[in-house]
Amino acid sequence: MKKSCLLIVLILAFANVNAQKIQEIASKNIDEAIPMFNKISDFKNTDDIKLLGLGDVADLAKETKKLNTAFTAYLIIKKNFRNIVIPGDDWMLRPLNAYMTSSAPADSAALLSLLSTSIPPYPKFANTEFFELIAWIKKYNLAHRQDMVNFFGVAPNTAIPPSYFLSAYVYAIDKAYGQKLSDKWSENTASDSVAYADIKTWLTTVKSTGLSKDNQALVAKCNADLLHNKAVVKILSIDQKFPPKILNDRARYIANRILEKLDKKTIFYGSNVEVMRADLASSMVLNNTPVYTAGKCLGEDLREKYNVFITDFTDTAKLPMVYFTAKKINDEVLTGPEKAKDLYKNNDYLDDKKDKNLLKGYQPELLPYLKEQVSQAVVDKDGYAADGLFLLSNLSKIDTDFHF
Repeated sequence: MKKSCLLIVLILAFANVNAQKIQEIASKNIDEAIPMFNKISDFKNTDDIKLLGLGDVADLAKETKKLNTAFTAYLIIKKNFRNIVIPGDDWMLRPLNAYMTSSAPADSAALLSLLSTSIPPYPKFANTEFFELIAWIKKYNLAHRQDMVNFFGVAPNTAIPPSYFLSAYVYAIDKAYGQKLSDKWSENTASDSVAYADIKTWLTTVKSTGLSKDNQALVAKCNADLLHNKAVVKILSIDQKFPPKILNDRARYIANRILEKLDKKTIFYGSNVEVMRADLASSMVLNNTPVYTAGKCLGEDLREKYNVFITDFTDTAKLPMVYFTAKKINDEVLTGPEKAKDLYKNNDYLDDKKDKNLLKGYQPELLPYLKEQVSQAVVDKDGYAADGLFLLSNLSKIDTDFHF
């Protein structure tokens, strides 16, 4: 009897240690964490895919940031992923990617300056952990000049101003006409609508002229940027509700931009809600009608060539919650979902190769940082929102003193 009890204790102790691997990885810096992933899995389910969606359960959680940035570095080194796309504006990220892929030496001050103007001002990017990933990639690129990692934005968050079109495209192709437009806008203090109309007129005219290949590429990029502006969804208030079509079209636009980047293996680095193969029920949608996510669209487009890895937690998350209307921030304690707790008894990493039945119908947790916004994944009982699941026991808040 004593031997049986001892055996049970040892088994439970071993299971507890085994289930702490992910939490331990999330406590390490990137270079320390990379080899630790080999102890979790060989991740062969990522070998033959084109795109991997990497999701974060909470925008304000530190441990998921450390885990996902380290896993991104692992995928770059071990699995040959060479493009990273984030739900940010590509036109703002272009200077950052130019620096990341240049021969300029790694410089923290220069990188921080670029990040302050390039990275979306959202908690999931404006934090120490993401800065460390960008710095790590810069050093990687300097050491691998023939096989670098590129960085792109794929979401239409903010409209591109007329001044950008003028400097990036009109002046670059036709300096004289660029000066003409600049003088016109300055003299008449032209509205943005007039300026955009001028750009579209110029674009139509210049397409019919004999252009070099470089200028043809600029024209194509200019046209794509105009489409970006058309896709921007203007949020006017915290309680604004959108017709489903508007958000479905936005998800489709983001998915299309990602599909354009699949010349190399690509990581879609975002939140659970963005990368999951599932619909979304949100308080931002009229009548709470479920809408597409970019991940749902990508899953339909790429099928087995798109894998989704998400994060969740089992015990507690002590995170700030923003009450936008009341203009206050409270630290709150949230409890992990029961399903995650049950799965955690098996392991802290599950994938579709060995745990397919366990992942069936799994509903990813979505923890917004705005109290007024409520979202929930809509997953069919026989559906698969993700192919890989990292489970952490506890979450704490990111360094809120880090500012770009």
